[in-house]
Amino acid sequence: MRTPQYHRAKDGSETWKVRYRPGGRATPETSITFTSAAGANAFVKLLSDVGPKRAVEILKARQAHTTESTPTVAQWCTKHIESLSGVQADTIAKYEAFVRNDLGSLAELPITAVTDDDVTAWVNHLAKKVWRGRPTSGKTIKNKHGFMSAAFARAEAKGLVPSNPFHGTTLPRTVKEPMTPLTPAEYARFRECFTPYWQPLVQTLFETGLRWGEATALQVRDLDLKATDAAGDPAPTLRIERAWKKSGKIGPPKSERARRTIALSPELAAVLARVTRGRVGQAWVFLNQRGTPVRHATFHDNVWLPAVRLANGEPAQKKGAKRVARRRDADGNVLEPLDPPIGKRPRIHDSRHSCASWLLAQGVPPTDVQDHLGHESFATTDQLYRHMMPGAPGRVRAALAAAAAQPAAAAGVTQPVAIGA
Repeated sequence: MRTPQYHRAKDGSETWKVRYRPGGRATPETSITFTSAAGANAFVKLLSDVGPKRAVEILKARQAHTTESTPTVAQWCTKHIESLSGVQADTIAKYEAFVRNDLGSLAELPITAVTDDDVTAWVNHLAKKVWRGRPTSGKTIKNKHGFMSAAFARAEAKGLVPSNPFHGTTLPRTVKEPMTPLTPAEYARFRECFTPYWQPLVQTLFETGLRWGEATALQVRDLDLKATDAAGDPAPTLRIERAWKKSGKIGPPKSERARRTIALSPELAAVLARVTRGRVGQAWVFLNQRGTPVRHATFHDNVWLPAVRLANGEPAQKKGAKRVARRRDADGNVLEPLDPPIGKRPRIHDSRHSCASWLLAQGVPPTDVQDHLGHESFATTDQLYRHMMPGAPGRVRAALAAAAAQPAAAAGVTQPVAIGA
């Protein structure tokens, strides 16, 4: 990155000069002089982020629109975050990270200089960003655009901008990655691709449908493994009171409905009793092998993905891996690739979809599935799992067949009469 050249004149005045080539290496070098190091460094960052042409455009816009009372987009967004109330701490942290990392060329623009074209260019820039080998999803772009629109709506309401340039933006849509639920038989085989240490966590994910952040935030006090029903039969339960957030901190569950008590099978209750033996109260139910809470990224890369490969008839680790770990079963035998493979590559969240599909297949009412999964709205359950509800295709098929077989006369339809006959 360029370094501004400092100069102190005889009269004591200080300047910082930034040299750059307007059209790239093929054009002659030129420079812009600033009266503050902050201004020079901000321009250097713009040159790096958006290139010379756009950097100069933004600089001119700042000079034309900025007064002492005109904040930049980054400054206004920060002020907008500070004015929010009733928002969870992890959401605030997410907004702050967004302002730091994703405003791009908008960050240094005065809020009065932002145009519809600037917003469109910013949205297109977000759409091209890649994280973990995948482009930014339409939902993520929609969320970030929504934050910006809310910030500028506040600015418009205060009379700081004439209109909201984020209003009416056409946002890109992405095709949702399809669910990959496993059947009970596929799950039984997939579970055997994990070492005994990790199988209890995998069983809990699949056999409760908990979200990852909920399952890994369970504490021993949340389990009531010896509960019985009115008839005295075993009725173990589990209470969801907290969840890990993307910030890496513990917070409340996703919504009020997500704070719930769910039923456990006696078999899973026995597994959890064994896992938590000797631990009480606020002790974590699941720990990694170093005795600390389980982290999503580490589990995904080092535990889940190797199991997915094994389940699909492949070696647990990619060819050329620097560190080869021998995963062994309870008898000390090396875990071998499945033959035949299951032919599916589930994500961690597909454990939740699998649980939902099993419940629906067994005739559990959709509203009970909603309560079990902790969906805030039944519409969420219906939208996600309507296609899994048993008998739906058959009912549709029968209704269509009945409609097609209805005689025309019975429907009050008369035969057409030929004119001039």
